[in-house]
Amino acid sequence: MAKKIFITITCLFIGLSIVFYANEYKKIKAETGQSTKETTQVKKKEEPKKVSYPGKLDDWELLLVNEQHKIKEEPTNLKDLPDGHKIDSRIYDNFTAFVDGAKKAGFDLTVISAYRSVKEQEDIVERDTETNIYQGLPENEAKDKAMEYLTVPGLSEHHTGLAIDVLDVAWYEEGKTLEEDFGKTDAGKWIAENACHYGFVIRYQKGKEKITGINYEPWHIRYVGKENAEYMNKNNLVLEEYVDQLKKVGK
Repeated sequence: MAKKIFITITCLFIGLSIVFYANEYKKIKAETGQSTKETTQVKKKEEPKKVSYPGKLDDWELLLVNEQHKIKEEPTNLKDLPDGHKIDSRIYDNFTAFVDGAKKAGFDLTVISAYRSVKEQEDIVERDTETNIYQGLPENEAKDKAMEYLTVPGLSEHHTGLAIDVLDVAWYEEGKTLEEDFGKTDAGKWIAENACHYGFVIRYQKGKEKITGINYEPWHIRYVGKENAEYMNKNNLVLEEYVDQLKKVGK
């Protein structure tokens, strides 16, 4: 009888031990699994997000013309706007839609300048310099003043046919022209906020003068394509910055 009791107690002890160690094993496994899961989550958080750029360096919309990049070839695919100004024919529909969008918002836009040949740019520089001389400035100062809002012939975006200077008719009829304060008007603000939806950007932004080499011009819009424009606007990039980013990723 004692032997049976001993065997029963021994079996019971062994059974309890198996249950105990089984539970401990499950607990350790669960804790280890949780730790592994947490480690994986941390690793995922630490991995930098890959940026997806909509454009490529060889896209015609991203042609860069500035102080370091002289235009290599003037466009031949130009199309006349209703007022006689010329622009690249590939952006005609986008610009027309942009003007229509502004009108629906209550702003009647007028084109002040669009495509200009290198020769025309030379004539403008000479004209503005002579005007400043006539107003009493020495020749060297007259030229410097003229170049505050002009670019060296061959280095102007207007040679591309992708850049357009626009103003609100109401502003223009008040005798005001290409002035920084245009950016403070309702029309100027609308252009800055909505041009990207039509593929355009404010080419020379305020605070980016050291990058573009050009003073702030709220009237100067440049076609870069809708996806590029949306991306540049969202990330507050001027064309030079965007092109640099594309270079770094080999696009």
